[in-house]
Parts: sequence; structure tokens; C-alpha cells
Amino acid sequence: MNDGIDLRRLRYFVCLADELHFGRAAERLGIAQAPLSQQIKLLEERLGVKLFNRTTRRTQLTAAGETLLRHSEDLLEGLDRAVAHTRATAGESTGRIVVGGVHLAMSHIIPPIIAEFRKTYPAVVVEAIPIGTSQQLRRMADGEVDVAFIRPSETAAFMQMETLSSEGFVAVLPKGHPLTAKEELTLRDFDGEWMVGYAPVLGAYYSNIVLSELHRAGISPRIVMKCTHTTAIATQVASGLGVAIVPSWITTVQSPFLEYRAVPELPKAVDMAVAWPTRETSLEVLEFVATARRVCKGANLFQSFG
Repeated sequence: MNDGIDLRRLRYFVCLADELHFGRAAERLGIAQAPLSQQIKLLEERLGVKLFNRTTRRTQLTAAGETLLRHSEDLLEGLDRAVAHTRATAGESTGRIVVGGVHLAMSHIIPPIIAEFRKTYPAVVVEAIPIGTSQQLRRMADGEVDVAFIRPSETAAFMQMETLSSEGFVAVLPKGHPLTAKEELTLRDFDGEWMVGYAPVLGAYYSNIVLSELHRAGISPRIVMKCTHTTAIATQVASGLGVAIVPSWITTVQSPFLEYRAVPELPKAVDMAVAWPTRETSLEVLEFVATARRVCKGANLFQSFG
């Protein structure tokens, strides 16, 4: 890259690359569309490459634009982090962040993020509260939660969301059940079995994935009971009521009445996401999100249980 690239232009470029629409990008940046277009043109002239293909109907990144975007995001995030770290070192960063998390996030994801965040922001108090996805989003809309670790949901105007990692499913079986004789199961193994499933709405995300795969395999599941939480399903399975297919984090719960088996045919489609307010300006909150991204990037958070 040539020396002397204006960081403001680089931020304009990243915003436009995100929106791929000059009008929306200009509104998001709080400037008029004409100055934005001019700044992008100056950046292209400075670099000597075309960053966007523009037509009357759409704006697209060129190959050069995609390359610059990858580097720019890392550069700007690093710069923001440096500023935040400098202020923290000077003792300017204090306060409190409220972080919500579903069960798995509280036990496996949030702890290393807080530990890493605390290295730079020792004076910022991070309060972690265990609550479900819908409750977290309601509290975030009300300004009571700053960062939410949730199962993916439809994005709303008040929030931004980013997927951090994914896990698969496992079969949950009562101790001694005939299917425990197998090391791993196929979907056909559930044909004719009584199954414990998820209640509508609360379990729709998981239930739809599992039911869709079972139907695709030609199996009509015999649902004997529906529960609102994975641990409640495991309890009913442990009582001998039936078998179940649930997200694989449940294998962290050890019970003398349960056994777990892999179901390789099912996809790793259970995502964990982080959400934060759309117009968040707090450097501490934004740095907490950035820390979550760094800690989770490239780390197999679910390696111990599928």
C-alpha cells in the first residue's frame, strides 16, 4: 500500500464495502452522498486501482476491493484496540458492562473472553448473567444488557449480531438403552423410538433442524413429550421416557442415568452468536465484542463434545 493513506477514507471505504450502497453508507457515516463518492474516488486514485464496480442498480467490490477490505478491517480494528488499550493503561477506562449468556456461553465461552478483556480493562466490572436468548434481546432493547451471547435470532433494528462458532448434535439415551450398544447412530436408528423433543417457539430452532433431517430420512418421529430446555429433555430421557437428539453441549452434563452417542449424519448447525446494540459508542463494550471475536476466532470451543 502507498504511504499516506487517509484513515478517514479507509473507514469510509469499509463502511461502503459493508453496505454496498452509497446512500446507506453516507447515512451511516453522517455525511452527504457526494462527499463520500469523492473520498472513495480519491482513495482509488491514491492506490491506482478500482475498488468498486458501480452501475445505476448496484455497487460491487472488485477483486482489489475485496483484498483491501480484508486488510483494512484488521488495520482499523487494531487501531481502535490500540486507542482503547492506551486509554485503559492511563486509567481512563472504568465502569460496568452487563453481559448475558445462554447456558453454554456461561460455562464455555464467556469465561476466557472476560479473562482476556480484564488484562486490558482491569477497572471495568463485567457482570455476567445467565438468561435465555429472548430475554437477553428484550433486555438489550431496554438498555439493560450491553452484550448478549445468544442462539441466532432474526436481527432487529436495535441490534447487531455475529456468529462466533458452531456445534453439532448428539443422541441422548437412557442408561442401558439398546441403542447404547452402538458407538454412533444413524437417523434410521430412531425409527419407531419414542422421542422427547422441544416445545414450539422456544425449541423451534433446534427442533426444525432435527425434524427436517429425520423426515428427509423417511422417519416420522414419535414425540412423547416436548420440553422448553435441553436440560429438561435430558432429565426426561434419564427417567426412561424416551430418547432425544439435542445440541452436543449437553455432553458436558454428566449423569449416571444417561449415555451419549454421535449422530454423524446431522450437520454442525447449532450456532453461537454475539449481539450488541446497533449504535453502541462505548469503547469498552465495543472492545468486549472485539475480544469475543478474537478469542473465538480459530478456536474449536466445542472440541470436547462434538
